[in-house]
Amino acid sequence: MITQYDFFKTKYGEELLIDLIRLEDLEKYIRSSPVQRLTYYDITIIAEGQGTFIIDNCERPIVAGSVFFSAPHQIREWRIDNIPKGYALIFEEEFLCTFFNDARFVKHLSCFHSDAPAHVLMLTPADLRTISNLLEDIKNEISVFKSTDTHVLRALLYQVLALLNRKFMSAYPSSGEKRMNRHVSSFVQLVSAHHHLHRSVEYYAGQLHITAGHLNSLVKDQLGVSAKKYILNQNILEAKRMLRYTDRSIDEIASALNYENTTYFIRTFSTHTHATPLQFRRQSNP
Repeated sequence: MITQYDFFKTKYGEELLIDLIRLEDLEKYIRSSPVQRLTYYDITIIAEGQGTFIIDNCERPIVAGSVFFSAPHQIREWRIDNIPKGYALIFEEEFLCTFFNDARFVKHLSCFHSDAPAHVLMLTPADLRTISNLLEDIKNEISVFKSTDTHVLRALLYQVLALLNRKFMSAYPSSGEKRMNRHVSSFVQLVSAHHHLHRSVEYYAGQLHITAGHLNSLVKDQLGVSAKKYILNQNILEAKRMLRYTDRSIDEIASALNYENTTYFIRTFSTHTHATPLQFRRQSNP
């Protein structure tokens, strides 16, 4: 089953929207709930360990130097025997966006694109040392945190994000080819929140106060698929999450995703994935 974790904003007394946690200190949470949905951004840095880490059905090995990026509401799964050593750097988007003139700074980072093909970056030993030193600086700064002075923490987080994103774009050049248009960025957010209720391009175009044709052109130019296809992709992704990580029946999933009937859901899912929902569930949970 999927366990959702929200940000513990008052962990240090006053509200603070950033935290750095050693993976070893998360052992009881990972053991009790290896499948997680976080409502905040997470960067997991592995210093030592082995196993498999899965983000939205994308499986990657856990090895020293690997860095995993997850955006809010993505499904993460740990498949490990022993807890790896490393860090989890977590933050709310608001922590940075209230500070920078660019309110979409985090959304423009290639490493957090929800449709990024890898969600993982491999660091060299030298790069891992550089990042680890910055993380220790963040941990030290949190230990003396005062709500009246968060500028150093924001600067350190910005430095970590900028360095990791540069490495990510170097490893995956196509991920940074285009800066996301503001309409497309808003469209992606809206689809993430409402795809289970609305699957028409016209609905999202109306929310953005542009024509459906213009929205489709923007999405196709930036994301490589039509707006309709993107909406369907996100809808099917959520169906896969529920099939893999819940015991909901096919009828219940079809209803939760607002399909007019189960037959239509099965046909749509099968066309998109070349497997029926039951076949996908069996393949995902051998």
